[in-house]
Amino acid sequence: MKSETEPSEKKDKNLNPSLSLFSLPDDIVLNCIARISTSYYPKLSLVSKTFASLISSYELYKTRCLQNTYEEILHVCLQFPMDRRPSWFSLWLKPNQTLTNDLERKEKSSRNALLVQIRSSYCPHRPKFMFMVGSEWYAINQYGYPASDLSVYKSGIWDWREAPNMTVARGEDVIAGVLNDKIYVMGGCSKDESKNWAEVFDTNTQTWESLPDPGVQLRCSPLRKIEVWGKKIYVISSKRIEYDVYDTKEGRWEVEVQSPMFEFSCVIENVRYYYGNKGFLWYDEKLKDWRTINGLSVLVRHCRGGSGKIEMADYSGKLLMIWDKYKQYKHHPEKKIWCALIAFEKRNNDDEVWGKVEWANIVLTVPNSCVLLSSEIRAV
Repeated sequence: MKSETEPSEKKDKNLNPSLSLFSLPDDIVLNCIARISTSYYPKLSLVSKTFASLISSYELYKTRCLQNTYEEILHVCLQFPMDRRPSWFSLWLKPNQTLTNDLERKEKSSRNALLVQIRSSYCPHRPKFMFMVGSEWYAINQYGYPASDLSVYKSGIWDWREAPNMTVARGEDVIAGVLNDKIYVMGGCSKDESKNWAEVFDTNTQTWESLPDPGVQLRCSPLRKIEVWGKKIYVISSKRIEYDVYDTKEGRWEVEVQSPMFEFSCVIENVRYYYGNKGFLWYDEKLKDWRTINGLSVLVRHCRGGSGKIEMADYSGKLLMIWDKYKQYKHHPEKKIWCALIAFEKRNNDDEVWGKVEWANIVLTVPNSCVLLSSEIRAV
């Protein structure tokens, strides 16, 4: 009996090597890839053209959202001195590692977190903007080329429907923000488009309305982001020395003196946090005043000694911060780019805010002349 079963077992073993992930339908492969951390995607995309195509597809993004396995990834835009165009990097966190606070380490960085350049062969496909209004998600610019589509799906079920289109197609340089159930969209179209350069979508009436023309100066300026403060929409530009502000109550544009408040600040769970000459501050809505955040003195000292350029983002309810720091001795050709994650805690009946650096690492070494342009958090 034993001799009769052996050939069958050997035959089965010989068949196994022929079975591979490539022989499965794409939807099953997508389901498998969606369960893997995005930290592995850059290397996985090198395995084959099929993997590279699936990893960069919009279908993978939808599958990850459906399975609730999507991750928030920091993307950073850097301008190198010899390059004509800026370069995009994503924050790579070493899988299965405990990240450390290297702010006071004298030895080399642990290198558990790095900025990795996004290659053209690996470009994850996801909407540039996704806003949750009520129980629905709205997605803008999800194709990578100028489009007027506005997609929406109900939270909890991946059932996309198309909302009314924007009046003009908008590209990657579009900016958007939400205030009082309305989505404000600006730029990303021709600089001569004065009538519909800025428009607003009312999620209650499901209608678009054009905003007044802000003027040729703003339309021709490189846009960075929209900040919402009170009932006003602040448009942040890379070259304007003033803020262009749309007053939603009055329905008109105005100009305000530029303040670093929006440059080095971030809103997390309805609290605005800010870094400036006085260190880290938080805005007390009850007192209508800025107050000091306790527990971050080491981080404050470390942030000084760089170009002064700092980027902040809401990272799952915590503050993700990126900045550059020059070498201690003069004329060194390189500088370090740091990244840190800070958690906040309210104490003493919400009268105090304390911060704790959960981890901080050197994520990239660049030439001194390299410029940190912008950053953003995207769900992938």
